[in-house]
Amino acid sequence: MAMVNIPVEAPMTEYLHAKASRLNIPLSGTFELTPVCNMACRMCYVRMTKAEQEAVHPLRTAEEWLELGKTAKDRGMLYLLLTGGEPFLRPDFREILSGLHRMGLIITINSNGTMIDEKAVEWLKETPPTRINITLYGASDETYGRLCGNPRGFTQVTRAVRLLKEAGITIKINCSLTPYNAADLEGIFEFCRKEQLIIQATSYMFPPLRRDASKIGQNDRFTPEEAAYYAAKIESLMNGEEAFLERMVQKKLEGLPSDTGDDCLETEGEGIRCRAGKCSFWVTWDGKLLPCGMLPTGSTADVFEIGFDEAWKRASETAAAIRLPARCTGCGLKDQCRACAAMVLTESGDYSKVPEYRCRMAHEYPQACQRLADEIRDGKQKKQGQEESE
Repeated sequence: MAMVNIPVEAPMTEYLHAKASRLNIPLSGTFELTPVCNMACRMCYVRMTKAEQEAVHPLRTAEEWLELGKTAKDRGMLYLLLTGGEPFLRPDFREILSGLHRMGLIITINSNGTMIDEKAVEWLKETPPTRINITLYGASDETYGRLCGNPRGFTQVTRAVRLLKEAGITIKINCSLTPYNAADLEGIFEFCRKEQLIIQATSYMFPPLRRDASKIGQNDRFTPEEAAYYAAKIESLMNGEEAFLERMVQKKLEGLPSDTGDDCLETEGEGIRCRAGKCSFWVTWDGKLLPCGMLPTGSTADVFEIGFDEAWKRASETAAAIRLPARCTGCGLKDQCRACAAMVLTESGDYSKVPEYRCRMAHEYPQACQRLADEIRDGKQKKQGQEESE
């Protein structure tokens, strides 16, 4: 089975972000234009109904977003992601995109794809984004109904993909894997192969603290052991079964590190390793400028009230002050685990505490890879036996 197109960051993009991180320049931003969505995915961290949103705060206007975009660009922003909720639900989304496009920004859009019809594609062609990221939640309408409450979702997304490809607009597929769509994983990858689309998939779902502060360490998701197995399966689908088996042979599945207690001798953990608050930021639909969109908003100030410069300064200081769990600093699996600040906080409620779900997932991953490798080999042997007997 041929492998799919894997997303790779351009060397120049990586270089610019590395330099911006050293200089604390806000090179990359995300504008979360609305929390409202036309689907109700079980694991979503932000989704609201229109009534829920209006009860909390009115949406920021197109003029406000465009003014913020101009200021952020003047301070160094080059890359901008427009997301939601579902941004295509905003009647003024075309106005927002067009205004930001005229600023010369490199714009990407996150969408569930269900509202991208012929009319939308016509105006997208006038001010095309660099890429549209479409989250594909299944390979059938039945799965969309089960996970997202939209029994026509796959049909709508298939139409969007066809229209965007015909218009020459680049598409990347994101896949959020849960117990409700796990059976469609191979079908999702097959769809991407057939359509020659880039795909990025994950079996890890953040606890939705921004939607519900009581959900620390909770979400409608896999067990850590299941998430580890599906992470292995995603890797085999991304790179191909033969490459996956070869990696298993070469690495010989390192054993788990011994738990002697020495890992806990550090008095303070490492700072954040990602770009959050160093060269990237996220503005929530109601105006909170965060280092990362997965972090709870808490008492974060409103960027539209205090101004971009002060909001960026506070977000940078917040990110710089974060220290990850001391126990994680000396863990031999930290590079495999890649637990970020948002994972630590949403899983444990405290930056100093180990994110147990992610920790269990990382420790289980070698065994999950071995299990999958055995399944692949068994499948090949059975297939060979059947062919020989025919």
